Amino acid sequence: MSLQPVVAHSVQLFVLVKGRLAQGGLMDCKGAAEACRVAEDKVRLGRAIGAAAFTRTVVDPDFDDGGEPITLAIFGTVPPGLADQLPF
Repeated sequence: MSLQPVVAHSVQLFVLVKGRLAQGGLMDCKGAAEACRVAEDKVRLGRAIGAAAFTRTVVDPDFDDGGEPITLAIFGTVPPGLADQLPF
């Protein structure tokens, strides 16, 4: 029985910890548009200093087996290099 790939949409939040940028929470979303909206809202409302919406094809969620994430949008302050991963 072969596994069917699933496209996962998520938001990675970034926060300041002792004055340094760090990963915050990871939130799953129902679609790409929702991920972008949630990322933007979290930064706009001050819940995070930065956020990245991304999508990833997952083949086997039990083993975190899948493709590399594709960054859809970034908001606020994010780690260096993350903007370079934007598909446009």
